[in-house]
Amino acid sequence: MDGMIGPLVLLVLACVALGPVLALLALARISRLSASRGRDDELGDHLDALDARFAALSRRVATLERSAAGERPSSAAVTPASGAVPGAVPPPLVTRPAAARPPVGTQQAAAPRATARPAAPGDRAVPGGPPPLFTPPGPPRPPAAPIDWERWIGIRGAAVVGAVALGLAGLLFFKYSIEQGLITPAMRVVFGTFTGLGCLVGAEWLRGRGYRQTAEGISGAGVVILYAAFWAAHVLYGLIGMPLVFGLMVLVTAACCLLAVRHSSLLVAVLGLVGGFATPLLLSSGEDRPIGLFGYVLLLDLGLLAVGRKRGWPSLGVLSLLGTVLLQALWIVTRMGPARLFLGLVVLAVFAVLFVLAGRLAGDRESRGAWLWSQVGAILFPFAFALYFAARVGLGPHLYPIAILLALLGAGACWVAREQKVPALGLGAATASVVVTAVWLLQHPLTLALAWETVGVAAGLAAIFHLFVELDPEPHGSEGPAPAALMAAGGFFLLLLFAAGLADVPIIPWLAGWSGIACLFYRHAAFPERGGLQVVAAVGLGIGLSVLHLSHFGSAVFPPGEMFFALLAGLPIVLQLVAQLRRDEEVRLSAQRAAATLPVLLLVFLAVAPFTLSLEALPALGGALILGVLAMTAATRLGKGAWCAAAVGATLLVHTGWTFGRDGLRGEPREMLVAFVMQAAAVVLFTIWPLLAVRRFSGDRLAWYAAALAGPLWFATLRRLFVWNFGDSFIGVLPVTLGALSLVAADRARRAWPATDPIRRSALVWFSAVALCFVAVAIPLQLEKQWITIGWALEGLAVLALWKRLDHPGLKYLGLALLGATTVRLVANPALLGYYPRSTIRIVNWLMYTYFVPAAALLAAAALLKPRETERARPWETGLYAAGHPVGAIGSGLAAIVVIFVWINLTIADWFAAGPVLSLRFGEEPAQRLTVSIAWGIYALILLGFGMARDSLGLRWISLTFLLVTIGKVFLYDLGALRDLYRVASLVGLAVSLILVSLLYQRFVFRKVPQERA
Repeated sequence: MDGMIGPLVLLVLACVALGPVLALLALARISRLSASRGRDDELGDHLDALDARFAALSRRVATLERSAAGERPSSAAVTPASGAVPGAVPPPLVTRPAAARPPVGTQQAAAPRATARPAAPGDRAVPGGPPPLFTPPGPPRPPAAPIDWERWIGIRGAAVVGAVALGLAGLLFFKYSIEQGLITPAMRVVFGTFTGLGCLVGAEWLRGRGYRQTAEGISGAGVVILYAAFWAAHVLYGLIGMPLVFGLMVLVTAACCLLAVRHSSLLVAVLGLVGGFATPLLLSSGEDRPIGLFGYVLLLDLGLLAVGRKRGWPSLGVLSLLGTVLLQALWIVTRMGPARLFLGLVVLAVFAVLFVLAGRLAGDRESRGAWLWSQVGAILFPFAFALYFAARVGLGPHLYPIAILLALLGAGACWVAREQKVPALGLGAATASVVVTAVWLLQHPLTLALAWETVGVAAGLAAIFHLFVELDPEPHGSEGPAPAALMAAGGFFLLLLFAAGLADVPIIPWLAGWSGIACLFYRHAAFPERGGLQVVAAVGLGIGLSVLHLSHFGSAVFPPGEMFFALLAGLPIVLQLVAQLRRDEEVRLSAQRAAATLPVLLLVFLAVAPFTLSLEALPALGGALILGVLAMTAATRLGKGAWCAAAVGATLLVHTGWTFGRDGLRGEPREMLVAFVMQAAAVVLFTIWPLLAVRRFSGDRLAWYAAALAGPLWFATLRRLFVWNFGDSFIGVLPVTLGALSLVAADRARRAWPATDPIRRSALVWFSAVALCFVAVAIPLQLEKQWITIGWALEGLAVLALWKRLDHPGLKYLGLALLGATTVRLVANPALLGYYPRSTIRIVNWLMYTYFVPAAALLAAAALLKPRETERARPWETGLYAAGHPVGAIGSGLAAIVVIFVWINLTIADWFAAGPVLSLRFGEEPAQRLTVSIAWGIYALILLGFGMARDSLGLRWISLTFLLVTIGKVFLYDLGALRDLYRVASLVGLAVSLILVSLLYQRFVFRKVPQERA
C-alpha cells in the first residue's frame, strides 16, 4: 500500500497541473462553437429587422402615392404626362419575399439583392410639382434583446464555478498533502506559486481567443493562490523574510491593477484591492511601524484610485476608502498613544485630502458625481475619529490638534459641497464639528488658557464655514453654503454659552468669542434676504451677558458692578453705530431692530439680576435710563411704536425693582434723592419723546400710548420716593405736576396734526385722560385713608367726563374699567377693613366717604352714559347694544346701589363692633339683627321711591328684590334667633314696610289703571 502512495501523489499532481490545460482546451472549443452559434443568431436577428424596416417603407410609399394621386388635378388624369405612351400599363410593384434564415455555417454567403422595378413613366418627377407632403420618420428602434439564460449560465456561470472549483481543489489537495506529510513546505510554496502563475498565463491565452468571462474567473483564482502561497511561505513556514514577502505581495497587487486596466476587469481589480489591504494584516509581526504601514496604504490607494479613474469604476474608490478606514481604525484604537496623536491626525488628513482630490480629478462633472460617495466618506469618517480623540482624556489637554483636523475636514466638506452641489455635506460637517467640540468640553476642565483656546477654535471654525458664504453669497436657502455657516456659528455660540456657565474663569474670553461670532452673523446679514440674522446676533449677546451674570456674580472673576454696567451700555451703542453704517435699506432696518432688541433684553435681565440691587442709584437707574434711551433711539429710526412701548416697559421694570427691592434705601437720603430725580427724568423723557419726533411716529398709535402712560406707570415708585424725601403733607403736588406734564403733551399733540387726523384724536384723548386722572387723584391723595379707592373712582368719572367731550371708545371703557375696579375693591375685598383702625366717630367717618364718594362717582357716570352710550356705539359694539339699552349706565347704577348697600351693613357692624379694627360679626346681638332687618327694609323703600319718582321699572324691581330678601331674613332667620320684643319689632317693621309698598304701588304706579278702564 505504501508503494502506491508515491505514484498516486504524482497522478494527482499531474491531474491538478494538467487539469487547467485540458479545461482551457475544452472551454476553448465550447466557446468557439458558442460564438459561431451566437453569430448565426445575431445575423438572423439582423435580417428580421431589415425585413421589418423594408415592409414599413413599402407601406409608407404606397400611402404617399395614394395621397399624391388624390390631390392631382382632373386635367392631369386626361392628359398623359410628357413622354408617356398611351395605353401603357406600368409594371406591378415587385414585393421582396421574406428572406429565409441561412443554415449554420452559411452565414458568410452574401444575401441576394432585391430586384428593383423600373420606374414607370408616370412615376417620373414633374418639374414644379408639389413637394412631398411630409418627411417619413426614421426607422424604429430594434426591440431589446431578451436575456439568454442558456448563454449566461453556459459561459459566465460555468467559468466562475469552474474557477472556484479549481481553487477549492487546489486548497483541498494542499490540505491533504500537509496532513499526510507528502509534500515539503518548499514544494507546497513552489507548486502554489507555479499554479497561480499558470492560471494567470492561461487566462491571458484564453482572453486572446475571446473567452473574456472565463479568463476573469481563472485570473481571480490565480491571484488568490499567489496571495495564499506567499503568505504561507512567510507566516506558516518561515521560508522567506518580511521584506521579500512584502515585495512579492505588493507585486501581486500591482499585477492585479495592471491586468484590471489592460483587460477592463473589475473583478481582478477588486481581488487586488482585497489582497492589498489584507497584506498588512496577514503579515503583521506585532511591531508598530505606522509610517511604513500608511505609506504602503497610500501607494496602494494611489494605484487603485488611478485604476478606478482610468476605467470609470467609482466603486473601486469606495472600497479603497473602506479598506483604508479599517486599517486606520485598527491602528488608532490598538496602537496610537498621546505621543502619536499628531501622527494620527496627519494620517487622517492626508487620506481625506487624497480621496477628495481623486474625486475632483475624475474628469467631467458627470464622472465626478459618480465619485461623490468616496469623497463624502473621506470627509465624514475622520469626524468619527475626531470624536474618539475628543472623548479620550489621556490624549492631551489641548483642543487645537483636533481643531486643525476639524478645520481641514470642514473646508473640504464645504468645497466638495460647492463642487458637487450637495449642501447637506457642509451642514453635516458643521454639525459634526460642533458635536466634537462639545464632547471635548465635557471631558476637559477649563482654565483661562484653555478658555482662550476654546474661544479661538470656535471662532476659527465658524469663520472657515463662513468663508464659503463669501465665495458663494447668492443662494440664501438650503441650496447654498449658508445653512452650514449658520449651523457652525449658532452651534459654537451655544457651546460658548454652555462653557461660560460651567467654567470659573474671567469673562473676557467669552465676551471675545461671542463678539467674534456676532460679527460673522452681522457680516452674513449683509447678503440678500438675510438681514434678520442681526437680530439673532443681538439676542445671542443679550442671553450671553445674562448667563455670565447668573453664573459668575459674586465670584472673584466677576468684574465690579459699575464696569459690568458700562459693558452692558457699550454693546448697544456699538450696534447703534453699526446700524447707521449700513447702506442697504433692508439691512439697515434689520440692524435697527437688532439695536432696539439688545437694550430691551438687557433691561429685562437687569430687572431680575441680583447685582442691580447692589449698585447705587446713579449707575443702576441712570444706566437703565441710558439703555431705554438707546432702545427709543432705534425705535425712532424704525418709526415703530411697539419698540417705544417695549423700551418704556423694560426701563420701568428696572426702576420699580430697584426702588422696592433695595434694602435700607429709606436710610440713605442722597440715594433717595438721586433715585427720585432719575425716575422723574425718565417720566419726562418718555412722555415728550414722540413729540420730538412727530413725523417718525405720525402713523403709529402705540408710541403715543406709551408716552401718555409713562406718568401713571412710574407713579407708584415716584410717590414712594416723594414721601421718603419730602413727606406726605403736600403729596398732591406730585400728581398735579404729572397731570400738568400730560396737559402740555396734549396741547403739543393737538397742534401737531390737522383736526381730522385720527392719530391726533388718539394722542389728544390719551394725554387728556391721563391729565384728568392725575388731577382727580390729587385730592384723595391728601386724605389719610383709602386714597387709592377714591382716586380710582374719581379718575373713572373724569375719564367719562372727557369722553363726553371727545367721543373715543377707549375713554369709555377705561372709565368703566376704573369704576369696576373700584367696585370690586369696595365690595369683594374684606381686607379693606383692616387697612386702617376704626374711627372713634360712628357713621360719619372715613368709612362713609370711602363708600359714598365712589357711589356718587358711579351715579354720575351713569348719568353721563345714559343719554349718549347707545348713540355713540361703534359698529363693532352692535352685539353689546342689540337691545338698545345703555349697558354701561345700567352697570354703573347697579354698582352704586350695591356699594351703598355694603356701606349700610358695614356701618351697622361698626356701630356694634368692639376693638381697634372693624370686623364683620353679624347676628351676635339681637339689636344688631333687628337693625339690619329694619335698614334693609328702609333701603328697599328708598329705592322704590326713587324708582317711582323716576318712573324706572328697573329700580322698582331692585327694590322689590331687596324687600324679598328682607322678608326671607325675617321669617327664616329673625323669628328663630330673636326673642321677646325684638321678634315683635322685626315683624312690625316688616309689616309696615310691606303696607307702605302696597300703598305706594297703588298710589303712584297703578293709579291710572281704573280710570283707563272706566
